[in-house]
Amino acid sequence: MDDLQFRRNVYADPSNLDEETRQAIKEDASREQFVNELTDLDRDIKQALAIDVPSDLTQKLILKQTFVSHRQQQKKKRVHLALAASVAFALGLSLNVLQFSSAYNSLSDHALAHIHHEDGEFANTMPANVTLASLNNKMATFNGSFSDHIGELISAEYCRFDGMKSLHLVFKGETSPVTVFVIPQNDKLTIESQFADEKFRGRAVAYQRSNIVIIGDENEELTKWQESVETSVRWST
Repeated sequence: MDDLQFRRNVYADPSNLDEETRQAIKEDASREQFVNELTDLDRDIKQALAIDVPSDLTQKLILKQTFVSHRQQQKKKRVHLALAASVAFALGLSLNVLQFSSAYNSLSDHALAHIHHEDGEFANTMPANVTLASLNNKMATFNGSFSDHIGELISAEYCRFDGMKSLHLVFKGETSPVTVFVIPQNDKLTIESQFADEKFRGRAVAYQRSNIVIIGDENEELTKWQESVETSVRWST
């Protein structure tokens, strides 16, 4: 038997050799050493693979798969919630814009709708802590300022008026709050110097770059409020 055939037979199964291969081993000591080395290697491999399988391996694998599946479901839920929140935010923003924008053609109608929408949010009993400096800091956005307080100021915040950034001021009135809007000039909205509905009355004053709208209930002397505004407001060129 040649050496190549001998090695093939031994590699195939060193522990189960045919008679011809055994005879070849007896004739050559180097071949016997080769077979012994392969036999030892084969034994070591079998021992390494002879690992006891834990009795609860199946349960552990099932539990692990359950955890993986749960994490995947949680990720999907978070994605769905994020998408739902985005859609809800977009719808809310669209409705808010539509509510105060496209439905009105006049400054007065828009202002009254704004007041009715927030009716009850402010009260005369609220503290009036907004300073003149804080007010003028916001008025600077509209290139304006007030030289003096025109009343006790409860709130001074920006708002959207027909899509435009405007200033929403709430003062203490005789019996209920008085609202003053500072609104950039907008040719799309007509201006009425005086207006009213079943609950509120208002006055509008047009300036070169901005308009000021004053709204209060029937107990307010809006003429005095308008005079105070016109006396105190200053516009930069």
